[in-house]
Amino acid sequence: MARTDNITSLFGKSPIAPLQKHMKQVHSCLKDFAVFAKAANAQDWEEAETVCILINNKEEKADRLKKKLRMNLPSTFMMPFSRRDLLDVLLIQDSIANITKDLTGLMMTRHMVFPEQIADDFIKLAGLCIKTSAAALMAINELDELLETAFSSRQRKIVGKMIKTVNELEHETDDAQNDIRNKLFTLESDLPPVDVMFYYRAIEWLGETADAAQKVGSRFEVMLTK
Repeated sequence: MARTDNITSLFGKSPIAPLQKHMKQVHSCLKDFAVFAKAANAQDWEEAETVCILINNKEEKADRLKKKLRMNLPSTFMMPFSRRDLLDVLLIQDSIANITKDLTGLMMTRHMVFPEQIADDFIKLAGLCIKTSAAALMAINELDELLETAFSSRQRKIVGKMIKTVNELEHETDDAQNDIRNKLFTLESDLPPVDVMFYYRAIEWLGETADAAQKVGSRFEVMLTK
């Protein structure tokens, strides 16, 4: 036991598990947004508020996990990537929860209901963003296996395919965003200008969660090449 303690004190504890736990938490925030969006679409504001509170609580937990990892991250540890790389991934992950919280708060405050012509498209976009985040989570969860196999070529290929999936899903979200924007553009003249402005903002923020998930994958890919 003393030998294990000495090694741990020399190299520091692995930050991989806390990083994975954080990504799981931020993904959970985004996953709950699908429930919120459906409640908002049905104008069930009691249900929407319940989910909004849940998302806020999960974002706060993600923030605590982020701070704990940053505070306890050793300056040296036995990893094939730098401390800076890991912190970059952590901050990108955290932005998923932050954006989700802000978007939910915006829609809740304004009791935002999308026009019927694009309501289902917005919910579909949320689903694509969640899929993108889930794919990024799967990739991050492969870090353990990568380290155990000393970054074997076989395991690199597996992770590479996962990252490719993240990129493809993010591209789908871009297409879905463009479709909604184009439909919204044709409706603008019949809608209050202020509402239109916030519709565009909500669509943009939702898409940014998929962008962040894609950046997690890209940063992970860069780490593998070092």
